[in-house]
Amino acid sequence: MPGAAQLQQPFSHKLHLKQVAGCEPCHTNAAKSTKAEDNLLPFETECVNCHHDIHIKEPRKTTVHQFNHELHQGVNPGPIIAAAIKSKTWLGTAKEMPKAVNTSNACVACHHDIEESDAITEATGKAHYPRMADCLTCHNQINPPESCKTCHDPGTKFRPADHTPEFVDSHAREGAIADKAACQSCHGRKFTCKGCH
Repeated sequence: MPGAAQLQQPFSHKLHLKQVAGCEPCHTNAAKSTKAEDNLLPFETECVNCHHDIHIKEPRKTTVHQFNHELHQGVNPGPIIAAAIKSKTWLGTAKEMPKAVNTSNACVACHHDIEESDAITEATGKAHYPRMADCLTCHNQINPPESCKTCHDPGTKFRPADHTPEFVDSHAREGAIADKAACQSCHGRKFTCKGCH
C-alpha cells in the first residue's frame, strides 16, 4: 500500500484511470454539482482503499463564479468542440488545441488530455480545466466586458499583461503585427479595430 510520501508526487490521472472505470468513482460530487465553488476533488475516504495517511488539499480558487456541472451532464460537448475545430470556428490558439475531444466521455471532452496526464500540478500549468475557446463554442455571444461577467467574477482582471496604456498606440502602429487569433477568445472572431477604437 503506497504511503503518504508517495502521494506528494504529482497526481497521475493516467495511472488511476487504469484502475477505475471513468471519472465518477473518484469525483463523486461532479455529476450533481450546481455551483462553481463546489469542491469536486475526491474524498479522502475514497482513496484509503489503496492509500493510507493521505491529505487532499482544497481545490484552487477559480475566476468562475457560475458553472453547473449537473446542467452540462445532458450534452456531450466533445463532438461539438471537434466540429468547431474542424470548421475553424473554435476560438483558441494552436498551442491550446486539444489532442482529442470527440469522445463518448463528456468529462474528457472538456477536461482535455486527462487520460494521458501524469502530472496535474499548478506549477506545470496542467490542471486540465476547460479552455475558454471550448466554452465559447456553445456560449458564443461575446460582448466584453459584459458577457464575461455572466460566468466570471466581475472583479477579475483578464486584460493581458501587454495591454498597457502604450498598447493602444503600439499595436496599431504601421508595421505592427497583431496576432488576431490570440484576441478572439476575448473579442470574438468578427471583432474589428473600430470595435475598440
